[in-house]
Amino acid sequence: MTSLPAAENLAAAFAAAGTDISFGVPGGGPNLDVVGALTANDIRFVLAHHETAACIMGATYGYLRDQVVPVLVTKGPGAASAVNGAAQATLDRYPLALITDSVPASLAERVAHQRLNQRAMLSAVAKTSVSFGATSTVDDVTELLSFAQRSPVGAVHFNYDNIGTPSGFETPPIPEPIHSRKNVTNRCLGADRPVIICGLGAAAAGPELGTTLQEFAAPIFTTYQGIGVIPTEHPLCAGLFTNGLAERSMLEQADLIITIGLDPVEPIPASWNYTAPVISLATHPTADPYFPIDAELIGDLADLANQHLVASHSWPAESGAIYRKAAREALTPVHEEEGFFGAVDLVTTAAAAIPPNLTVTVDSGAHFLAVMPFWPVAEPKRLLISNGLATMGFAIPAAIGAALARPGEPVLAFVGDGGLGMTVAELEIIARLNLPITIVVFNDSSLSLVGIKQREGQGDLSAVKYHETDFAKVAEGFGLEAHAVTTPTQLEGVLSAGWSTPRLIDARIDPVDYPHLIAVTRG
Repeated sequence: MTSLPAAENLAAAFAAAGTDISFGVPGGGPNLDVVGALTANDIRFVLAHHETAACIMGATYGYLRDQVVPVLVTKGPGAASAVNGAAQATLDRYPLALITDSVPASLAERVAHQRLNQRAMLSAVAKTSVSFGATSTVDDVTELLSFAQRSPVGAVHFNYDNIGTPSGFETPPIPEPIHSRKNVTNRCLGADRPVIICGLGAAAAGPELGTTLQEFAAPIFTTYQGIGVIPTEHPLCAGLFTNGLAERSMLEQADLIITIGLDPVEPIPASWNYTAPVISLATHPTADPYFPIDAELIGDLADLANQHLVASHSWPAESGAIYRKAAREALTPVHEEEGFFGAVDLVTTAAAAIPPNLTVTVDSGAHFLAVMPFWPVAEPKRLLISNGLATMGFAIPAAIGAALARPGEPVLAFVGDGGLGMTVAELEIIARLNLPITIVVFNDSSLSLVGIKQREGQGDLSAVKYHETDFAKVAEGFGLEAHAVTTPTQLEGVLSAGWSTPRLIDARIDPVDYPHLIAVTRG
């Protein structure tokens, strides 16, 4: 057998790092050499249908298992199709190693077929892009994998040229904090009404952070990716922070805002209108001036919180829960007709039926406005959503990655008809691998969130409306158990039937809730 040092060194480095799985849509030749080397090192390969979906599967698996998972795609169209997947990993702060085949550098002047400047293309959406060649070493790979996991976490790109000369890579230095250190403990002691915002960094901080937050006993908001740092039903949990309208009145009462692991990529791009000083506890310096920071401490978030959060405030007990309850009441639409089936009815019905150890994935689209504020989450990383990139087509491949990362545990994917249309081919993987994934489709045959934003002069319904699709029949064609439901009672009956079987529930809902939800959430 011909020696393939580049492929062998790649695989050896991943195996040494504890990686146990890979994903991809390979082409022939060098791509398959890497697949062979990975499987020879007991790293399982899972064949996907689309390159972006493969990236999301691998990034989600890596996020949940603290690994950097390799995803293999071919050159040209494969690399181009993986761009959105690499962008999701980078902006949502998931680890990923994207390995693309390439036209060898030694042939590039002669071979134009499928030749793209892949490094330039993927450098725009990855933390770095390097050429990986025959003389690249295991240490070279190990350094890149470590860089992928350094905050802010993201994708790294290997432009695989099995006969070429590798490019050099120098790990960028860790920047110094851009904000001055001040006596944060005294600021906390001097605050009468501090409010905490936990972001995506807090989700990886461990249970010690939750204990400290409960002892500090100030109201806590979480971002979408920080959800579960403190249980959503805990007396201190005030709900979600998006920099929208729903949280505004409590933050306006604050005399100190403490952010923990809050990444500027998380909030919606609205103005910051709060006058209270801001203290940031972060794993890396905040580089984007989205919100003003008076003091920033860099380090282990649980340790920083334990050292500096000393309570002396006057918030009454359960102030968070009181605020959360009022926010949910404001979000809940009122419908008098019997049997009405809207987005909030769907979510509250499903929430009453969840089994233990459930992981939920949520796609972008109007339906997440119903899911996020009402869904109960007891611990971090049990509800997954693309927030930094906010891409459609996330929930299905993320559910696959989660089901493989947590074998035997049930997974629920909430997806709109638009997002399902983008990833419908991946239903075959769920059937092929017999994964315990339940997919619930908010089926209103429309890009509802885009439709809410549509104004005069921006086209007619043809810009946002789809033909009605029977997704239950589509799912049956892929080999999944499938149901169509039109009432909360029907949904309740289907959900109670078990969570171990791959299945799709085509929920034909009325989209009338959505304008109300966005008005209350964002103003």
